[in-house]
Amino acid sequence: MGNMMMLGAAIGFGSGPVLSQLLLLQEFSPEIIALYRFAIPALLVLPWLASFRSYPAEYLRCMALGIFSALGMLAFLYSFSWLPATTVILTYYTYPLFAMLIGWVFFDHVLTRNRLIAGALIVLAVAIMQKPEVAGRLSWQALLLCFMAPVSYALLINYVARPVQVLKVSERMSAILAGHLIILVPLSFWQLPVIFIPQSSEQLWLILALGILSAALPQYLFARGTALAGMERSVMISTCEVVFALIFAAVLLQQDVSRLEVIASVLILVSGLIRPEPDQQNSGNSDSQSSPADSLIQLSPSDLKNQLDPADSRTPVVARDRG
Repeated sequence: MGNMMMLGAAIGFGSGPVLSQLLLLQEFSPEIIALYRFAIPALLVLPWLASFRSYPAEYLRCMALGIFSALGMLAFLYSFSWLPATTVILTYYTYPLFAMLIGWVFFDHVLTRNRLIAGALIVLAVAIMQKPEVAGRLSWQALLLCFMAPVSYALLINYVARPVQVLKVSERMSAILAGHLIILVPLSFWQLPVIFIPQSSEQLWLILALGILSAALPQYLFARGTALAGMERSVMISTCEVVFALIFAAVLLQQDVSRLEVIASVLILVSGLIRPEPDQQNSGNSDSQSSPADSLIQLSPSDLKNQLDPADSRTPVVARDRG
């Protein structure tokens, strides 16, 4: 069930970039597009914000994630002004690489050989899709903004899969979406956009599709599916988003997909299909079958510190606060 939910979320999220681009063509500002994208699902889970009094610490953590995610979405939307749509879409789908790195650094996930191979494929895909004529015009600020969205989504995947405190899906969604609105509502009114509400039935249907089909429904499936499938399998299935995104871009935007972009998307998809190796501590014969180099690769940051400082490894481990 978790796998099917993540696949449904991949289809919904895959349509988001194209619908956003269509609204940009309708002269909506990035702030208004992001506001509609998150405000519609926020209204659906608004009643669950009342649980803030019962779990204030966890709600604040989820709100902080929502704030960071909203900034990433704004950076993603502004990137369409500087880069071709397919380049922005493919850059966003490098988030499995960042999910792997963030999981290793902050969540003590094991960095195995297969994960390193998957990360290398994603780096190769990024290098392939950077066209020389486009790369020459990019500044380091544009690159940072372009990669802010995949980093924020990768952090969200890791935390939802391994939260400090367990919440219901609707409660966690309400907290994250509240964080989105903390950023987007003031920005939207501060920018004073030309178009704030839909002026035609086409714009109305695009906004509803963006808020429901590309946000509310896939966000529920994502939150529920990640909890059931775990971080590894969730990232693997989520890489299918790039296929759906390129299909939607070719059909709805009538945008040509180059051969290099097809190769890059295939590499990203293959990186997600690489089966993760079992954690070293959970495999019975891993010590006898792996080389010293492999054992160093498979250490988490905390394990690596204990290997380098044996005195620290004898220190009792204090349980993490779950409150």
